[in-house]
Amino acid sequence: MTFDPAPDFSDIACSLEALALAIEVRDAYTRGHCDRTGRIARTLGQCFDLDADQLEQLELAAHFHDVGKIGVPDRVLLHTGPVADEDWPSIQAHSELGERIFLASGHPHANAVATLIRHHHEAIDGSGYPDGLSGAAIPLGARILRVADSYDAMTTRRPYAEGRAHDAAMRILHAEQDEKIDADVFRVFERLMRDTALREA
Repeated sequence: MTFDPAPDFSDIACSLEALALAIEVRDAYTRGHCDRTGRIARTLGQCFDLDADQLEQLELAAHFHDVGKIGVPDRVLLHTGPVADEDWPSIQAHSELGERIFLASGHPHANAVATLIRHHHEAIDGSGYPDGLSGAAIPLGARILRVADSYDAMTTRRPYAEGRAHDAAMRILHAEQDEKIDADVFRVFERLMRDTALREA
């Protein structure tokens, strides 16, 4: 009888670093955005009943939630100005592609992390993508990631939009409760954002 060798976690770490480097080479903004979102998501996740594995999965998903943008054409990803209607399918495809890419990483939590990556653009009212999940059908980690991702995306300058001030971003998120984002997650996030350290994460 033969046994499969134990996984080489140093190789897995190298593969994740290679993924992170690929994101940075493809689009420097996305790498910085993913790193900031990871720090915010972990801090927010610590306020919920997540165990150590779930926190690790959430942070990894946040760091790699946009890895699928590697497959978005330059004319769409690097375009300045609003995204054209006909280009939205290319943008939306990044969550499913990101799931596939992370599943191939060999990480011991690949399935759980990939699930969060797939669902980070789902909306509480079912209007999100790729699966139109709603309410509690959206994994808690994905609901947390949606808030962290949205906040950082709104408050930093992107190729197609100027960054908003903190107060303006918070007003938008407040209005999106029970539509795009989970109201319970937002309430915790709002409380945390009174801490300057998180705002500067």
